[in-house]
Amino acid sequence: MKNLRIGLVFLVLAGLCLAFWLKTPGPKKVDYDLIRETASSYDARIIRDNWGVAHIFGKTDPDTSFGMGYSHGEDDWATIQNQIMSSRGVSAEYQGKDAAAMDYLFDLVKVESAVANKIDSEVSIPARAMAKAYADGLNLWASENRDQVKPGILPMTDKDVIAGYTWATPFFYRMDEILQELMTAEEAPEVSPWKTLSHWDGLPKAVRGSNAFAIAPSRSADGHTRLVVNSHQPFVGPYAWFEAHVVSEEGLNIAGGGFPGTPIIAQGVTPRHGWAHTVNKPDLVDVYKLEINKEKKPTQYKLDGEWRDFEISKSEFRVKLGGPFSLPIKRNMYWTEHGPALETAHGFYAIRFSGQGGVGALDQWYAMSKAKSLDEWKAAVAQNGVLSFNIVYADKDGNIGHVYNAKMPKRIEGPNWEGVLPGDNSSLIWKSYRDVSELPQIYNPESGWLFSANSSPFFITDRADNLNREDFPKSYGIETRITNRAKRSLALFEGDKSITREELYKYRADARYAKDSNIRQLIEKIKVMTFETEDMKKAQRILSNWNGSTEIQDRRAALAVLTGMHAMGYEIKDDLMPPEQALKLASDQLIEIFGRVDPPWGEVNRLRRGDVDLPLRGGPDTLRAIYGYYDNFIENKGLVAVAGDSHIMVADWDENGVLSLDSIHQFGAATLDETSKHYSDQAHLFAKGEYKRMPMTLEQVLPLATRDYRPGQ
Repeated sequence: MKNLRIGLVFLVLAGLCLAFWLKTPGPKKVDYDLIRETASSYDARIIRDNWGVAHIFGKTDPDTSFGMGYSHGEDDWATIQNQIMSSRGVSAEYQGKDAAAMDYLFDLVKVESAVANKIDSEVSIPARAMAKAYADGLNLWASENRDQVKPGILPMTDKDVIAGYTWATPFFYRMDEILQELMTAEEAPEVSPWKTLSHWDGLPKAVRGSNAFAIAPSRSADGHTRLVVNSHQPFVGPYAWFEAHVVSEEGLNIAGGGFPGTPIIAQGVTPRHGWAHTVNKPDLVDVYKLEINKEKKPTQYKLDGEWRDFEISKSEFRVKLGGPFSLPIKRNMYWTEHGPALETAHGFYAIRFSGQGGVGALDQWYAMSKAKSLDEWKAAVAQNGVLSFNIVYADKDGNIGHVYNAKMPKRIEGPNWEGVLPGDNSSLIWKSYRDVSELPQIYNPESGWLFSANSSPFFITDRADNLNREDFPKSYGIETRITNRAKRSLALFEGDKSITREELYKYRADARYAKDSNIRQLIEKIKVMTFETEDMKKAQRILSNWNGSTEIQDRRAALAVLTGMHAMGYEIKDDLMPPEQALKLASDQLIEIFGRVDPPWGEVNRLRRGDVDLPLRGGPDTLRAIYGYYDNFIENKGLVAVAGDSHIMVADWDENGVLSLDSIHQFGAATLDETSKHYSDQAHLFAKGEYKRMPMTLEQVLPLATRDYRPGQ
């Protein structure tokens, strides 16, 4: 009995020790009085218009950023809270093992130390004040809504804000895809912050696109200058646009879109100018195969014939288990002269990527917003703080432009930079970046128009004005792809020498596939195939008469587009399934849900939000870009739009330089509040291809006001 009692005591002690070890450390005490006191130093007036859009007025620029933080907390707190976890590398502590790889990668690429080391030297005092004000606005809202805030989140700081975009921006140029390719294990871990923790997880990887158009007075029928800002993003989650308008007495007046956690408008329109971003895909990541000194627990790698010591440190994070418990994890991190190194099933690889630890995006966007002339705007872009994105520009003076923006590595010419590089040659480790002036760019082409649609930057206007690919180094790795959207843009705009306002709106929303598009080439292959069953022959006949339309009443589009998505994925560009197999699957699915293989496209392609369920025209990689989730086609009874056309703006400067601005959001301003009328009040307009007018002055906003308040006062 004595031994049994001793054993039980030891078991109890061991259990207590284990519980103590697994207990998630409690958060620091939050000083709510300090949060309120800090908030009182700002003077932000938020006016919600009849669409629920926040118009934020302040004496200073930081006042408006404070108001943006507060209003964004109102509209999308849960998403921002997840972003804060991500920007601290603690997602797994709150969300479990699925986020563990992200936290390890966050540590591996040294986001926290990069921000700590660079925030004083590389972030300007004004930009940092904007980041702090945004965090202070979020803190105030969260302190007033504590039941919605997870322990340990408050207080948020300017470092959290800057770390958020430092961590996220490399994934826009698809660094995550390269990492996934290295991790060839059957169940490669999720390594992308694009993961939204929703049932639409698979799609955001496929929709980093956008369209933008700029029309100069010489090309427009009425002498106006016009800019179309038409980004394609997921409809919900951390990369869904929110719409806002900020005005300060220090000269800031911009309406546009930003992402959860960003303290400033990332793309937008001011009374004198505007710009749009589209995702580009230059080669900004290099992978090096390393020779290591021993297979298990290596300590050295070879460079220039000599063994070099790895810089080895620990990634430490916790993984949620349940209740108050989480598992502490420690994993080795390896660094080389190239950059971080990963151990995979087939060896060690080092990674070097553009702007690693870069903190300059906020300064650049802020300066772009404040520019008073084209020269000032160009100087802002020349900061090269935004790691990638095409930029399409227009202003009230009739200037238009396109910049293939990238923080482009200055590499030696000759090696195949798109392949895996030998890790033992230091000449392949680039040290600096190209100047923005060395990148492809066009200002004020004689044609009077240009566009961007995630394609090669050498096919963006009339042929005579396009740049020549041979004039730029191969080491840039500039994409050669020509999307269907680009092909349709060239076909529509190039032949129209006098573009009316109505024609521009029509072209922007074009819902047709070009004859030489991927999907119509697929259909051409299917047309000449031989099928045995009558059902497949019937499906073939339907496709044989399809003209590329995705209008709501088109009875051939459903079979064509669904076949294309099965065969080539969400962007209609990959090789996933043989054509005949894709056609059979699409045909069977349509019959199961709709009882026929040729239902009207609008019955299949839907916009759903709460009680709203509307038909949509357009499809994947059309100018009217709609990406429906097809993996659950049967369960969803069709395609549910989850990405593509989202926040759209059309800026129009008349012959006197006076701005009119139209905009639309696919759902509404209340991102997460299902009880708000603004949860889906713009959906009907969006589905019909209509817009709302955006007021740009206090005098224009006040008659539309539904709420008028000053946070913290």
